[in-house]
Amino acid sequence: MQWMGLGNLWFALIIPAIIVLYLLKRKVEDRVIPSTLLWQRTLQNWEAVKPWERLRRNLLLLLQLLAACLLVLALIRPAVPTEGITSDHTILVVDTSGSMMAKEGNETRLKRAVSQAKALVEKLGSTQTMTLIEAGREPNVLVSKSADKEPLLQAIEKLAPFSGTSDQIAALSLAGAIAENEPGSGVVWMGDGSGERKLDGGSVPAFSGSFQFMQMGSTRENTSIGVFVTQPTEKGVEGLLRVDNHGSMPAKGKVTVFDEQDKLLDTDSFAIGAGSSQTFSFQKLAVSSVYRAVIEPEQDGLSQDNVMWSVPFAAGKGKAALYSPEGNRFLHQVLQTVGSLEVETIQQAPDAAADARDLWVFDGVVPDQLPKGNLLLIAPNKKTEWLPLAGEKELDQQPRPVSPDDPLLKHVDWRDVHIAKGYALDEMPGMKPLVRAGDVDLVRAGIIDGRRIVIIGFDLHASDFPLRPAFPIFMQNVVNWLSPGQTAPIPMAHPGEVLTLPLSPGATARTLTYPNGHQQSLTEDATSKTMQLPELTGLYRLDEEVDTGTKSTYFPVQMNEGESNITPKSLSVARKNAEEQKESEEATETDTTGALGTKELTYWLAAFALLVLLVEWRVYQRGY
Repeated sequence: MQWMGLGNLWFALIIPAIIVLYLLKRKVEDRVIPSTLLWQRTLQNWEAVKPWERLRRNLLLLLQLLAACLLVLALIRPAVPTEGITSDHTILVVDTSGSMMAKEGNETRLKRAVSQAKALVEKLGSTQTMTLIEAGREPNVLVSKSADKEPLLQAIEKLAPFSGTSDQIAALSLAGAIAENEPGSGVVWMGDGSGERKLDGGSVPAFSGSFQFMQMGSTRENTSIGVFVTQPTEKGVEGLLRVDNHGSMPAKGKVTVFDEQDKLLDTDSFAIGAGSSQTFSFQKLAVSSVYRAVIEPEQDGLSQDNVMWSVPFAAGKGKAALYSPEGNRFLHQVLQTVGSLEVETIQQAPDAAADARDLWVFDGVVPDQLPKGNLLLIAPNKKTEWLPLAGEKELDQQPRPVSPDDPLLKHVDWRDVHIAKGYALDEMPGMKPLVRAGDVDLVRAGIIDGRRIVIIGFDLHASDFPLRPAFPIFMQNVVNWLSPGQTAPIPMAHPGEVLTLPLSPGATARTLTYPNGHQQSLTEDATSKTMQLPELTGLYRLDEEVDTGTKSTYFPVQMNEGESNITPKSLSVARKNAEEQKESEEATETDTTGALGTKELTYWLAAFALLVLLVEWRVYQRGY
């Protein structure tokens, strides 16, 4: 039995009030009568000093007390657990995050959720409807307010897990908004509680409907690979691997490292305490383009996090071309000292047939067409189709960062920099301002036609910027950003994320091979490609045909590390007021028994109280 409105319990004061009314003596009027012989017993009671009398057995009193008790019970809203769902409109939310792939006996948590969701649908009444929401990377309404069981069952059967973390706030916000607009709605959430947190009313719209959390998980033992990195050294390739035990019991097992051809390179065993980690160091691994680490725990709830790939990286030398007709000693010197670049000073502007470069630097001149490679443009002197130069302006204000958190401005202090004049530019799609003086953008950065471009909108000789400590720091950031292929590997990503792939300038053909063997041809004539990764973990390979042959670049896509902690957690939501919040906490207790709901007895109690009042009125009329 649950009490959904204990805040109304103070209405029970009506019960002693009724009793007090029957204890008080009636007020009488003085009247002249012939004799008091027959009124002696009555007079004895009226002449007593006390204002109340002994409570007597009275049918009206009993009926009134019964009606009052029934009304008070109705106000505190008693509810009993029932099988199935009781809301007129049920909003069913199913979590499909990575932890739902954890094994619970012979089935996964998601399969358990699918089974119980089907059971809920089968128990829908003829007047009940259901909305089905998939709580994935983004919430997705699969079926909207349908009373037809067939489409609901088909949509539930198609639910599939992904390797990321579900957006709980977005899913609950959507469910709450639907419940708020649909009277008689209740929310049922099926999942393992991917985050043990209480969602406040500021992030989730409050709604008055019921909220039921059905726990799909019970297993908490899981061991995963947290980190696996490899690095070339003078003595060979070294590897560092960390194994995490997310469970409540010690974990034992074996760890193995393979090369690109699945050849076993090294193996070791681990014994890790509950909630702890163990680190392994592998020395002098055989040279390989990629390495694969595998763990084999004795007890494990989630197998998808037992494999991790690592791509060793050693920064190579990139090719840069500097074209400065007037000469710039500051620029030439700083390009020789920052980044990993072989800088070639060219004496004439490159044409369309010029060899590709990782980085082109133009000082005081603007190319009519974008060359093959990323571009650093300093002091643009003319307007072209791709560069909307508006003119030159005198500057009377200090430079100030527009986007201080941008990687290009990291550790760069512009407060002591003085600039006499700058070049104003009109709006450029794909480019954003980083540094500004007044209404003139001094630094812009972005992507045009797939090329990364940085524009410094002033002449270095018309400023003291090259004399400040900020200059080499800024140039280091710029070169690193413009030549990512030489300064950093492609970072490890998660399925479904948006990833920017650095491309080799001048490549004649590019092919991206997925972990399942599927190949995609990339036709972009650019230095980068932004793509959304599929829901597929494993090792990806980018093959490019360059002048020296085929260049292969690998990058891993792994399951989100946060999903490896499969310990079941609770999920609750904030409500409109403190009383409803308490009721919500009572109603969202973890349920593992199946499809349970609650049915309030309020209307039945109110109807019974009305019936008692009718009987009481009839008794009064007859004078009992």
